[in-house]
Amino acid sequence: MKTQCPNCKARFSTSEASVGKQAKCPKCAKPFAIQPFIETPPAEKPPVTSPKPAETKVQKAEPAAPASKIAKPKAVPHKGPEPVKSKATKIAEPLKTLAKIKELVKQEKGLSKTVFVYYWTAARVIAGILGGLGLIMAIKNQAHLILFMTFAAADIFLLCSVLIELLMFYRMWVAIADEEVSITPARAVEFLFIPVFNIYWALCMLTGFVEDYNAFIQRHSIKAKDLPFVLFFIYAFAFVLAAMLVVIPMVCVVVSVGLVWRAFVGYPEVFWALLFFAFAAGLAHFITYILVAIKTCDAINALPEIKTPEL
Repeated sequence: MKTQCPNCKARFSTSEASVGKQAKCPKCAKPFAIQPFIETPPAEKPPVTSPKPAETKVQKAEPAAPASKIAKPKAVPHKGPEPVKSKATKIAEPLKTLAKIKELVKQEKGLSKTVFVYYWTAARVIAGILGGLGLIMAIKNQAHLILFMTFAAADIFLLCSVLIELLMFYRMWVAIADEEVSITPARAVEFLFIPVFNIYWALCMLTGFVEDYNAFIQRHSIKAKDLPFVLFFIYAFAFVLAAMLVVIPMVCVVVSVGLVWRAFVGYPEVFWALLFFAFAAGLAHFITYILVAIKTCDAINALPEIKTPEL
């Protein structure tokens, strides 16, 4: 029979008669009561398997958005009644709009040859062709109505060319508008509509621009060519003659057609003389304007950006 020391767990053999007797362990020398040792079979251990890691999707944490990009909550629009605008506010709004337009015109200092040379030339050529054809057809067919209709059609293109020419006068004075200029841009155009005085003003304004421009580039030390005084002086006379003999008679078509027709019927010599002077004045104005417009566009476009006072 086998027994086991309860102290040191040492196993050894003994007889069955010594069961319950005291004995000393031969290994640890401690006394103990002899009992039969029953050996229990070892329990079956389950196979050890390495645990599989849980298949969980780890989402990468996105970096936090900067404070500047965080959307701010939209303000809830106020649904109450709209405030009633006072009369002073209603009057001030169009004045602010006009001030903005004035500022935009002031900032655009360059002159486009496409507008002030090519468009003007096309408008004047079409107006001249319509007026000439109408005059020829009216004389040939002895028809007073044809002359009236063709002059009225030519007036549309003639007025377009006049507006382009006046715009050039305004823009060229805007380009040199500083504290030393003698004429303001608005006054340069407005005084041309004063009867009789506009004859003097056209000569003064156009020749004055040459003097002020040449003084302007010297005052600001700008490397640019001086404008020719003689060319602008001739153009000023041609502008006045063309206005009196061509533009005004054609624009006042209702009155001028009757006078032209009566002169043609009763006084053919006077009619042909007036027609010759009108054609000469128109041609002189046509040629000198193109030269002046080219010179003016080149001169204004050569100016650098210079701060100028309010108009």
